[in-house]
Amino acid sequence: WGKVAWPNQWVRSRSHADPQPPPPRPPAVRPSPEGPTKSMAKRYEPYWLVAFPQEYKGASRAGLTRLEDNVKHYAKVVKFDVPGNLKIGTLDSLMALTESLTKVDSMIQSALGKVSQTLEDLLQKQTELGVENMTISRYVETFQWSSLKYKTSSSLQMITNGIEADVKKYEADIRKLVNTHNEVSQTLEAIERTDNGNLLVRPLGPIIKMKEINPTPSLELIFIVVPLKKEQEFLATYETMEEQYKARRAKKEEEEQLLKLEQDRSDIGKGIPELLAHADDDAKRKEMMQGGAVYKHIAQLLRKAQNIVDAGAIFPERKKKAGAESPGPGAASMEAQAKQKLKTDIKTCRGLLAEAIEKKLTPYEHQAPNNSGAKRAVVDVVLTSDEFDIKSARVEACRKMVQAEYDEAKKKIDQHVREEKRALARKSKPDPPYVVPGSAKSLQEDEEYALYEIAILKRFKDEVLKICREKRLTVRAYKYDAQGEKKHHKKKAQLSAEKKKNFNHAQLKCRHLYPEIFIGWMHIKAVRCFAESILRFGLPKKAEDFKAIFPNHIQAALIQPFPGQEQRVRKVLQKLYSSLASEEVTAQLDASETDYSGFGADFYPYVYIP
Repeated sequence: WGKVAWPNQWVRSRSHADPQPPPPRPPAVRPSPEGPTKSMAKRYEPYWLVAFPQEYKGASRAGLTRLEDNVKHYAKVVKFDVPGNLKIGTLDSLMALTESLTKVDSMIQSALGKVSQTLEDLLQKQTELGVENMTISRYVETFQWSSLKYKTSSSLQMITNGIEADVKKYEADIRKLVNTHNEVSQTLEAIERTDNGNLLVRPLGPIIKMKEINPTPSLELIFIVVPLKKEQEFLATYETMEEQYKARRAKKEEEEQLLKLEQDRSDIGKGIPELLAHADDDAKRKEMMQGGAVYKHIAQLLRKAQNIVDAGAIFPERKKKAGAESPGPGAASMEAQAKQKLKTDIKTCRGLLAEAIEKKLTPYEHQAPNNSGAKRAVVDVVLTSDEFDIKSARVEACRKMVQAEYDEAKKKIDQHVREEKRALARKSKPDPPYVVPGSAKSLQEDEEYALYEIAILKRFKDEVLKICREKRLTVRAYKYDAQGEKKHHKKKAQLSAEKKKNFNHAQLKCRHLYPEIFIGWMHIKAVRCFAESILRFGLPKKAEDFKAIFPNHIQAALIQPFPGQEQRVRKVLQKLYSSLASEEVTAQLDASETDYSGFGADFYPYVYIP
């Protein structure tokens, strides 16, 4: 069939016994010392399936002989067997069938190409496939309808549907096998790439070979992959790798606390004017007095202000410990002004709180013993006033009313203060080194990386891992498994055996199903030739010819043009069968002319199936 339709292994090479065309042969190409050139490759030519009305010379059929005599110098002609007793059906069914046959033909052709390509991919070489113990060319030229597989008593549509269903099933079976083979192959290749890869991916079991990687409860061994370019730098700095990290962490904490204090300062700057504004508004003042919200708000502002004042004493000391340079006189003056402003803010808040207690605390004196919300508000006021030493007879009266709650809250505050002092003391105490000095040990090297083992303190493992990530060093996770290496080799062996099994199964399936698909394809070609010939040339006039429409009424033949002779063969066929169609239909149109016939440019007076 058409050149596009035929892969190399599906077509027949031109035999030396074939008649040579009249034109002289091109000059021979001298062999290259490096091997055969592309022009020396074996030439393959496709087959054409044609059908035309049978001609008689006396009582004998002469259609095939006439065709052979006219094209013998340009092509090889072989008789093609089409059963003459296939069921014709109705005209509508034949027309619908021809449309579906074209699609089925293309589908099976595609399936053959996929199966052939799959087998070549599996074997990594081109493979000549055969059909029924014959070469493809031999089978095509000696094709006979298989009445056992495809009964001629069945309708053409039923035969077509059966072949189409079988081919789809065969293609799905091969696809499933090949996918399974590819999955196993990819898994095995990934394992082999890992085994043969660099130290970033290679299994550590064969390299480390140790039963215990945690020498003590407080120490832990980690394994670091170091680029060879950074090896000397790593050996020089691994013992003190935490110093830069600690400095960065302290700086970050300081920045975070400064940011928080700045937010507190902003809250105070907004909160005091807002509080004073609310005191002048009766509705808002009443809303704030509900549940003791005013006292809680004032106390919160006072605590934020006190935090800022305390920070003024903490940060200079911290900078001194870190070895930072002392600020200049300008900075000192600005810091003094900031402290003075804070003290003024604190004084304002204290006065506002004392005024609120004197004027607004009276309702809670009667509600406190039985009202949990009011009692909690009074406790907040008492604690706040005690902390800032606000003297008031009403505060003293409230203190007696809620003495138990006051003592409990005071105890919690004292406990919190002690915990903060201890946390501050722990922070001020220097941490021990994260890495044990002198513990680095080289385990293996390759072309790009070196594998080192170092001992670290367990409680600083997260910090060490973070430092390694920042330094672009890869820490390999490793867990000792006595049977790990055996399991690894066993898995590889199982995958190798499964790959071999799937390979054999897949390639045998391709070799077995390719002929089945090709046989179905040839029968589709025969059905297509039969249907299109009946539509083109009509039914026979003689009743006895209905039992053998082929070849009594219509003759089918395979034509294999010689290399470069396709156009000559076309011209001979056009001239030979020009009477089968009018000149208006077969005439070649110029590029500027429009085809209104509906036949298209590839219409021929004879039936042509590529």
